[in-house]
Amino acid sequence: METHHVTHYSQTPHQLSPSAFEDAYYNSRLRYSLLHLAIIENISEEFITEALQKSLKVCHILGISSHRHFKKIYVFDTKDSALHTDWLMSRNGFNLIVMQIPSLNTKIAQWLWELAES
Repeated sequence: METHHVTHYSQTPHQLSPSAFEDAYYNSRLRYSLLHLAIIENISEEFITEALQKSLKVCHILGISSHRHFKKIYVFDTKDSALHTDWLMSRNGFNLIVMQIPSLNTKIAQWLWELAES
């Protein structure tokens, strides 16, 4: 004789909500950091900070969630035993920062040209 089992399913939502999936997706797109700005020679930390603030403001003005393109992280440097702030960025976020840098040199010009072509 064959027996059947009744399986009860919980009414509580699944552990991975759609917003968690969306957050994971956007976090996977954060492939750049401030270290990638090494392509720009002789740029001060002040210029980088100003460009970052302007880029975040662009997102705010347009109603774009900046956390989808910029994520503050902390990096511990074992050489000098110090904690440094860095930012992970999407390609769009990184491009915004490059466009906000006030000084223009060959490498910035090349990056801007690549942006114009894409």
